[in-house]
Amino acid sequence: MIKIGDFAKMFNISIKTVRYYESLGLIVPKYVDIYTGYRYFDDDNVKRMQEILALKKLGFTLDEIKNFSSQEIANKIKQFEKEIENIKEKITNLEEFSLQGKKVLNMLNFINDENAIGKWELLGISLNIEDAENNKYVEDDYNIKELYLLPKGEKYWVISWTKGIIYINGNPNSYEIKGDKLYLTLKDPYDSKDSKVVVYQNANHNNYSVEDIKHKDNTNIEFKEDKEVVGIWHAIDFVNNPNSFNPDILQTEKDKLALDKLIFEPIEEVHIRYQDNNYMRDSKYTKNYIVNLMLSDTLAKYEIKTINNKKYLIVEWKSGDYVFGGIINGYYVLEKCED
Repeated sequence: MIKIGDFAKMFNISIKTVRYYESLGLIVPKYVDIYTGYRYFDDDNVKRMQEILALKKLGFTLDEIKNFSSQEIANKIKQFEKEIENIKEKITNLEEFSLQGKKVLNMLNFINDENAIGKWELLGISLNIEDAENNKYVEDDYNIKELYLLPKGEKYWVISWTKGIIYINGNPNSYEIKGDKLYLTLKDPYDSKDSKVVVYQNANHNNYSVEDIKHKDNTNIEFKEDKEVVGIWHAIDFVNNPNSFNPDILQTEKDKLALDKLIFEPIEEVHIRYQDNNYMRDSKYTKNYIVNLMLSDTLAKYEIKTINNKKYLIVEWKSGDYVFGGIINGYYVLEKCED
């Protein structure tokens, strides 16, 4: 996979331009680490960027490029995506097999650090420790805004720790505390030579429990009618960015979608069915929100878009990443059944 800086250099454009194209839904990174903000691109992304730049030279606007597609292009993209998925799965299996024993061994050897326990709030991201100590920060997509280090190194979400090391999703990263600041040297899990320094400031040294730090939405909301949403909606895609949805080129295969359908009744009730037809439960909704779509104490915001005379429901998908990190994993796209 290709890092965003190298990807931008390939086309002599800025990282900011790549991110702008992503925000418009013109290009979708092959993989985004939602915890660290690192983005990775693949051969399909290279081909897509070549297409974007070529169409720009031909006079197409960015909006026109976004909606540009042909069956031949779609078929070729699907072919490469399938090949890449197969290779990626094999690489992941090999990496897990190689690293699992080492990670488990390291995480079992807990050493306490009283100065680390408590809540830490993100100040910024630096390229190196010198810049970090001089408060020189750069723009970055790092997503762990609040860091909790629990007593005895207890794990919550994807975070655990021992003296001198903070594990993020099982990957060890060294830290140093100076005064009321914590400097976390974050390594790129795919390139150990590449790192950045995350700077946190201490908010307090309280002994938090996992339950203490869960984020809970206010689900005690009054019902407001939404006639447009009433009916049956079938899940057809899952996307990282609502703007990236293209009904002609779906990003997630049907059998990988956890959600199957949503059935909205005229008054408040919504039936949630997952791909396993034996698992269905009821909840409630109000205009613009679904209550407890996946997890308790969460509100999933939805919006309805019409594309090529078809209605699509775009729904937030909130998991543990939202409960502990405020991160929305992605968005389900559902198509309304014909009346």
